[in-house]
Amino acid sequence: MKVVLKIFFISLITLCLSKSGYSQDSNCLYKNPLCFYNTDILNYLQVLHKNQQYSKMITFLYGPNIDGKDKKFLEESLSNANFGYSLKRVGIKEKNKSSWSLTYQRTILGTSETFKIDCELIKDTCRIYIDDKAWQTIFKK
Repeated sequence: MKVVLKIFFISLITLCLSKSGYSQDSNCLYKNPLCFYNTDILNYLQVLHKNQQYSKMITFLYGPNIDGKDKKFLEESLSNANFGYSLKRVGIKEKNKSSWSLTYQRTILGTSETFKIDCELIKDTCRIYIDDKAWQTIFKK
């Protein structure tokens, strides 16, 4: 009976330790500026897109395709964008203390491809740099 109890407690402790280690690795909340509500920036924008909150999406974008454009035009462009594919962040490269290059992998119609985006910390908010190339890459037509 004592042997069974020892095995039970050892397995219970092992299970608890492995679960706590796993949750710490996957938890992204407040870890760095690239984390948004326990996810990353592009997945967070995808959630906003699926909920049709285009004006909130604009807050996290900057660059020549965003600056100086009418907010109504940007919201309409985002509403027509193809942004419903499955994606996963697979790499982070820090350029300096406030900018990063992120590598994502997406799957569209069973085809997997990778792409990179640039992010920068501007006024305590992480934003994605959007030019013509980045727009075409992120929001596939």
